[in-house]
Order: sequence, then structure tokens, then C-alpha cells
Amino acid sequence: MPVDSSDESPNVPTPFPIMSTTEAKTQTLKPEEIPMTQPQLMSRYITDTGKILPRKYTGMSAKQQRRVTSKIKSARNLLTMQ
Repeated sequence: MPVDSSDESPNVPTPFPIMSTTEAKTQTLKPEEIPMTQPQLMSRYITDTGKILPRKYTGMSAKQQRRVTSKIKSARNLLTMQ
């Protein structure tokens, strides 16, 4: 009975997914790039009562948190967000 001596074994799961360098990366907005005119995008950073969520819950860096906070406050001043 012949034994297959190939080094590659098909259908064996690898511990890590194989990543291709040519994969297209999805384009997502950074939190500080969210426009003030779209309150539905900014609503993930505020509570139901209108308070701004802290970094502990949003998972953003301090720099991003400051920018998002200022954007939310600007949107409140423009009355686009309540």
C-alpha cells in the first residue's frame, strides 16, 4: 500500500487564519472623523440621558475621546443632537 509522503496535508485546520497581503481593507471612519451632521453615528458615544460615555466604555484613546467630546458638544450647540 503506497503512503502519500507529501508535506501538505489538506483540510487540516491551522491555529491562525491565513492572511493575504492583497486583501482589500475595509474603510471605516475613525471616531474623530464622524461628521457633526450625522447624530445617528455619534449616538454610540452618548447615553440615553445624553451624557457622554467615558473612555472606559468607549475604548478610545485620550486623544480620540477629546475630539469626540468636542464634536458632540459642537453638535449640541448646532441643535443637531439632543
